[in-house]
Parts: sequence; C-alpha cells; structure tokens
Amino acid sequence: MDKRTAPRGSNYMKSVSAWLLSVLLALTIGGAAYADEPRDVSIIQLITNPELFDGKLVRVIGFMHLEFEGDAVYLHLEDFEYSMEKNSLAIELSDSQGRSWRKLNDHYVIIEGRFSATAQGHFGARAGSLQNVIRLGNWSVRRSSLKRDRNKLLAR
Repeated sequence: MDKRTAPRGSNYMKSVSAWLLSVLLALTIGGAAYADEPRDVSIIQLITNPELFDGKLVRVIGFMHLEFEGDAVYLHLEDFEYSMEKNSLAIELSDSQGRSWRKLNDHYVIIEGRFSATAQGHFGARAGSLQNVIRLGNWSVRRSSLKRDRNKLLAR
C-alpha cells in the first residue's frame, strides 16, 4: 500500500476539523458584524414602511431640531418650520449626547440609530423614533453649483 491509498490518520482528521471549525467561526463572526451595519435609508422609507425597518440599525439624513420633549430629525427644514411632525422621527438622546451634539441643532445631519416604529416621541406626534444613537454628524454636502448649471442648460 502506498501513501496515496493509505488510510488517513487521526492527526489529519483533527487538522481538517480544526480548519473547518475556524472557517465556520470566521463566517459566523463576519456575518454577524455585517448584519448589524447601519442601513442607508431615507426618512420617507421609514415613514411609509415602518414595519420593514422596526428594530433595525439605520442611517438617515435630515434636518435636526433639538428642544425639550421634541428632539427630532425632519425630512426638510420646511417640515420643521411648518410643524409637519409626521414628516419627522423622534430622536432619543442621553443627556450627555444632547449636550455634546447641541451645536448641531437646526442643521442638516447624518444620524445612525435603531429605528422604532412604535415609539413615536412625545404624545406620539412623530412617525417613529431613532433610539440608541451611535453617530450624529453635520451634513454639509450642498450642490451650490446646481442653479448655475441649470441656468447654463436653459440658455442653450
């Protein structure tokens, strides 16, 4: 009997088992990390299909206004100005988060948190809420050249 047809030893089986176990563990850990990555969604998607995102980690962009019992992110600045509360999501911030992010009040922001379709803010005025906020930052991307480019197209 040569080496090619010899029965495999227990050391070989142990190494194959260890290799398979490490591959499965890597796939499980990698899949779990990916599963809890924030999902880019619009406030419109959260308002129209809340059941699809309930309990999910999401990332949205909107106009944020912070006030007593009314911290919220709105679809647009105008929605805040005209008190269109159902076009907004309540934001649940800890006291320390509220203090450190106060400078972003009345700005467009990018925010990541866990969406709740059932928690709708003070007196249930909002379309849902963002809880366990893990990221809040200024959103300053602006298409300032849009008007100029539109005027060029119209002049042709």
